[in-house]
Amino acid sequence: MVNIKFKPTGINTAASSLFLIILLFLVFAGFIFLKTDRRRSAVLYDRNNSVLAFGSVLFNPQEREMVIHDNTIDLTGTETRLLHIFALSPNQTIARTRLQKEIWEDEGIIVGRSLDMFISKLRKKLEFDPTIKITVIRGKGYKLEVSS
Repeated sequence: MVNIKFKPTGINTAASSLFLIILLFLVFAGFIFLKTDRRRSAVLYDRNNSVLAFGSVLFNPQEREMVIHDNTIDLTGTETRLLHIFALSPNQTIARTRLQKEIWEDEGIIVGRSLDMFISKLRKKLEFDPTIKITVIRGKGYKLEVSS
């Protein structure tokens, strides 16, 4: 009887599993870092935190206006509150119920189609900057997409 044993010539399977787990963790951590970094850089504030900048838009909620490519666009109070919510959370989905609650809760009456009307008005006013758009996330809400 002859007993033959072979020595493994490759990487130890335990070491390769550990290496793979560490590599996946680093990829995940890098993805999270880049994702949060992009969200922070999408909106810039002036020193007084009164003017927000995203894309080529300068948005001043106190003055109820935004400037796109040297064109000043006046906003209504509701449009200003709506755009302010979007500008504080760019590239993030905002629930329709949250928008309705934050804008119309004080008035007591929430009409579902009012939100759609104001979103439509904001889209028309933002169309001068093709890097910014408000999109519908079906079944969830809306998102202000700011691309670089």
